[in-house]
Amino acid sequence: MARMEEWQREALDALRREDWALKGYNAIVKVVPTGDSRPYAAGYITLGKNLINKTPPQIVRDLGLDSSKFIRGMRVYRLTRLPQITEYDFELSAAYPGGVAYVPGLSDPRFPAGSGKVLQWKIREGTQIPVDTSRFIELKPSDVFPSAWL
Repeated sequence: MARMEEWQREALDALRREDWALKGYNAIVKVVPTGDSRPYAAGYITLGKNLINKTPPQIVRDLGLDSSKFIRGMRVYRLTRLPQITEYDFELSAAYPGGVAYVPGLSDPRFPAGSGKVLQWKIREGTQIPVDTSRFIELKPSDVFPSAWL
């Protein structure tokens, strides 16, 4: 199969429609360590439905996060607006940290491969997408993420 030209990839990206929302199961969320207070989302984002009925250790595993930063739990924010196509990159599933295959011994061990069922997107450098700082949820390690929060 021939490799796509850059303009072809951009055309496909422009036609792609993300199944995102600000509330509900498809709400875009940002997961950070407990106590991390931030007005904007940066880095990776995912859908709230990927967190439902899971504890922070399970979420960390599924998202392929650095578990040492989430020992005390996590905070989950919703975005206040949906990202524009020019503000993010689709990074495949969490099974591909940074959008590439995880290779033991070569990949950063702090970010193991997560679940292949969890899609992730990366907010582009310099982009500021506000999060709802008045309505976030903080979970202790044994807490279960409630679907009602979404």
